[in-house]
Amino acid sequence: MMKLLMKRFRPSLPPVAVLMEAPAVMALRVTKPGRGMQPLVKDEEAMAAIVDSAAPGEAAGARLADSTLTRLGRPKRLSLVLGDPFFRMQIMTLNDFPRNEEERIQVIKWHLRKTLNVPVESLRLHYEILQKTPGGVTLWLSGCQEDAVLALEGAFAAHGCEVGYVGSSTAEVHNLVLARGLYPEEGSALLLNRTAGYLSFLFSEGGRPVFFRCKETPSDEDGEMMDARIEQELRLTLAYHRDKLGGGRLAKVLVRSQAPHMILPLDSVLEEGIPVEDVASAAGLADQWSPVWLPLVGLLEGN
Repeated sequence: MMKLLMKRFRPSLPPVAVLMEAPAVMALRVTKPGRGMQPLVKDEEAMAAIVDSAAPGEAAGARLADSTLTRLGRPKRLSLVLGDPFFRMQIMTLNDFPRNEEERIQVIKWHLRKTLNVPVESLRLHYEILQKTPGGVTLWLSGCQEDAVLALEGAFAAHGCEVGYVGSSTAEVHNLVLARGLYPEEGSALLLNRTAGYLSFLFSEGGRPVFFRCKETPSDEDGEMMDARIEQELRLTLAYHRDKLGGGRLAKVLVRSQAPHMILPLDSVLEEGIPVEDVASAAGLADQWSPVWLPLVGLLEGN
């Protein structure tokens, strides 16, 4: 039976969270969620050291859960943040948005069937209302494969830990940028999330998301080929925002790069004079949190 998780508000979260974003698994336990939180456990381990790629999925998941919980002191509840390719995310505007939740689900499903190339019935969905106007409602929709989520939840549950929340990396970085007031009050902004496995684009207007795109980047490409691919994706996506969506000149670009060597060729693709800011530095977090931790900081600070 289809299981759709349709939530408008994020639940209260425990002070324990895990980021699974290749090439590492980041485990964080803090004293109390919120701005100025202090870490009790802050541990990073290579994903390859935890999960044997030759092992069956269930066995690999059990090993990952056991190792992660040991590092965190065996908590009873935690939240998970996963890399963007795990999700199908989009910004959707609906003219018809019924009051009844079941009717809303049917409307959302109908629209998703026209845009997704996977069965809607196989997804666990989450939505947030971004904007309400007399003409309709704008939603941020996020979907992930139900079977994959159940496998992760089951792996942790087998070791006595409940997974209460599953979110995406870029969504949590966006929450951090929004909470810290880094988006311009007016005009378009672009948040770029660069990791070893993908590059995500989140365009916003006054802090409200308007377009999202995630492009996976093969890890087996050499440096020169990867740089060319990244530059091409930047040019294509910027052109789509300008020409197809009618987006105006960017007022600011914000960047979260998972590692220092992941430099984006922004000078060659942006119009002259557009300010570019590193999220960790702009948020005043660089001394305590390196960029790899920012999705977890965004999650726990916003609780």
